[in-house]
Amino acid sequence: MNRNQADTSTGNILVVDDTPENLRLLSTMLTEHGYKVRKVISGKLALDAAQVNPPDLILLDIMMPQINGYEVCKQLKASEQTAKIPVIFLSALNEAIDKVKAFNVGGADYITKPFQIEEVVARVENQLLIRRLQKQQQEHNIKLQQEISDRQQAQVALQTLNQELEIRVQARTAQLTQANQQLLRLENQLRQALVQEQELNEFKSRIITTISHEYRTPLTTINSSAELLELYRHKWPQEKQLNHLQRIQRKVKHLTSLVNDVLFLDKFEYEKIQLNLAPLDLIKFSEELVEELKMTTAKGQIIEFSYQGDCFQGAWDEKILRQILSNLLSNAIKYSPEVSVIKFQISGQDGKVVWQIKDQGIGIPPEDQLRVFESFHRANNVGNIPGIGLGLSITKKCVDLYNGQITCESEVGVGTIFTVTIPAEQSKLNTEDEPKSKQGFQLDPNKSCQDASKDTSVMNLAVF
Repeated sequence: MNRNQADTSTGNILVVDDTPENLRLLSTMLTEHGYKVRKVISGKLALDAAQVNPPDLILLDIMMPQINGYEVCKQLKASEQTAKIPVIFLSALNEAIDKVKAFNVGGADYITKPFQIEEVVARVENQLLIRRLQKQQQEHNIKLQQEISDRQQAQVALQTLNQELEIRVQARTAQLTQANQQLLRLENQLRQALVQEQELNEFKSRIITTISHEYRTPLTTINSSAELLELYRHKWPQEKQLNHLQRIQRKVKHLTSLVNDVLFLDKFEYEKIQLNLAPLDLIKFSEELVEELKMTTAKGQIIEFSYQGDCFQGAWDEKILRQILSNLLSNAIKYSPEVSVIKFQISGQDGKVVWQIKDQGIGIPPEDQLRVFESFHRANNVGNIPGIGLGLSITKKCVDLYNGQITCESEVGVGTIFTVTIPAEQSKLNTEDEPKSKQGFQLDPNKSCQDASKDTSVMNLAVF
């Protein structure tokens, strides 16, 4: 995790250990990753510190004099003020019975000494993420309860009004009808709010379950590579050491990608995201994106980039467009064989910009194609290829922001074609004086986007 990543997920952490050296090591390690750290050397001081200023997370040593870590955790969970603070146990003990006891007294996770920096940071960030999601869910529950209470009070007030209106039914029929219509609207809104909240709770629960499950394998790989490097780095050649370091980096990037996908999807659920349009050359942007993604391709994979038509200069939200295209291209790379061609094409025609990504991969079974854009859904033929089924869901939401369309054509064992169509009229820039592309060809300035589609120029960029 680099500094920029840490800044977006800082937290207040209380570290409890009777060994000053361990305290210094953990404090330095976590502070460098952007966390605010408090240190105490005994269980009694830990209980006092947690009560006075409850932290976001506690790292708790088990073997301490007077009050051991198990007892400290029990007392923390017995207090209403500190019961929900996640506790990660620290111990040189590695027996299954010790871990079981740690979880039985309320521990959220377990780290074995000596500490591995990647493991500590990953486990800390995992618990903080879960804690943040729990707090968000709690805040929304409180908000819903308040809304229900307000609606109930409104309903009682309207019922009282109905009783008064019944006495004057002849004179105030119009008012009574209006009040009844308002009551129906409020009741309908309440039912919709309850349904939405139930769906949201189920969605959050699935996110927590999925992320928790998906973190285990990468963390195991990171831990094993780190341990092997620690034990054998003085014996291994540099190439073998580099191989394990790259394994760790790949898994950290995978975990970061999972977190980013969840946070991006969470933003769609809670915020009304709007397009942030700015001038963008689609051809140059696409070429740069292909250059970035070629680092993830297998040795024999080729990305062929081509374009035709016009409407490539305009105002676009680069972040949203990157989400759409990088997800589709990354899927094409991931699900294609090592020796294959991935075709990436842009065309401007009939007042629209059309992106098409065609691969020679495993394909999507017909029964899965109807659900391909659902969150967490994965086709039944993906096997051990990693993923949690969020990429295409995010892509669909991003395309919807542009009032565009995305379609999928696929045949198992042959390949898949994703087509994204977005109206070019969303662009707010005058493109008549803009250069066509880095190739430098020009169109008649009197032609519209529709006319320009009749002129075709194609460029191929093969990535090996």
